[in-house]
Amino acid sequence: MSTSSPRIIVVDPQQKLYHLVRAAMELMERRPRLIETYNGDDALLELRAIPPDLLITSQTLHEASSGTILALMAKRDMAALPVIVVGEESDPELDEETIAQSPFQYLRRPIAPELFIRSLRIALDGPEAAPRDAAPEEIIPVPHLDYSDKIKKVLFDLMRNVNAMAIILADRNGKVLGYEGAAGYVDRDLFAAALAPGFGSIIKMLPALGEQPRVLKYYDAERSTVFGLSLGLHHFVILVFDRNPPPAALGNVKRFGSAAINELLEIVGAVAFDPKPATPALHLKPEPHAKRKTRTQELRAVQAQTPPSKPIMPTDIVAPPSTKQPIPNFDPSVLDALDSVDLAQAEAMFDPDKLEESAIALTSDSRLTFDDALMQGIIGEIDE
Repeated sequence: MSTSSPRIIVVDPQQKLYHLVRAAMELMERRPRLIETYNGDDALLELRAIPPDLLITSQTLHEASSGTILALMAKRDMAALPVIVVGEESDPELDEETIAQSPFQYLRRPIAPELFIRSLRIALDGPEAAPRDAAPEEIIPVPHLDYSDKIKKVLFDLMRNVNAMAIILADRNGKVLGYEGAAGYVDRDLFAAALAPGFGSIIKMLPALGEQPRVLKYYDAERSTVFGLSLGLHHFVILVFDRNPPPAALGNVKRFGSAAINELLEIVGAVAFDPKPATPALHLKPEPHAKRKTRTQELRAVQAQTPPSKPIMPTDIVAPPSTKQPIPNFDPSVLDALDSVDLAQAEAMFDPDKLEESAIALTSDSRLTFDDALMQGIIGEIDE
């Protein structure tokens, strides 16, 4: 589950929420995967096919069920799914008691941009991401942590080595990032939200604890036994045991848990102990793409320009391409004269022996007289 590129389902028959959500996510510098639907049935199909990170729906839908009913149905399928219901000014307003008891956030137009962005932060990053009483400079962002296959393997091996029922990875905002084992039988969101404040306060204790503290929390009760291991300053691991944990559970958690945390810290990197990390969006912000430039080049008509010092030779003349336009005033009867041509004389013109004699005659010292030029048609008749 990635908070920098969350998968968000938007349900709105009027197609207004989609643009609002996209604009807000751009202000948050995140790259969401938005799935736009126009009714609750399609939204539930998308939700059951691939679990989303957030569901945003209009209060009024073009069907029997409303947005609030869709929110309750979605929460029934996925209890940990954050849901935001947005009402229009013309929609019936929900009373404060209903809003307080509803398992979703309720907003009503007109919505201030700051309020909508705050709701998105709470839905995607947890309630601690945007506390009401905290000043903006007091809100420390949680660095992004991808629940990769390497992390899954380390957590699964740790759960197997200590014989735990389930293992959960969460951040200090109380958001579950991943889990292994029989985590479906425990309220993993409750565990994450309850343990998050304790692990989140480690940053405030750094002056007294020193750098890179390791924290182990232990809860032994009637129904289950829970261990919490800090993964740096911003994340932690929860190990859940059944009612009867093994006698050596505490020793095994300290032994195998310490080695697993060291492996995870190498994967996370130095940001794990950074008390003031960059925001997740800035950490994964893509490089801006260069604007595509489209150029249209218009070629000018080619004009033959010959320097005055160089005469135009026959070999310099290139015939333009045929445009296949009809010749004006063309008389087809001109082609009838081809029948009277003596082909034998035409073949004699290209006889090799005669061409050789002509070439020898041209290279001889004999000069062309005026009468010869007149007879060969090189010059026309001159009127005296």
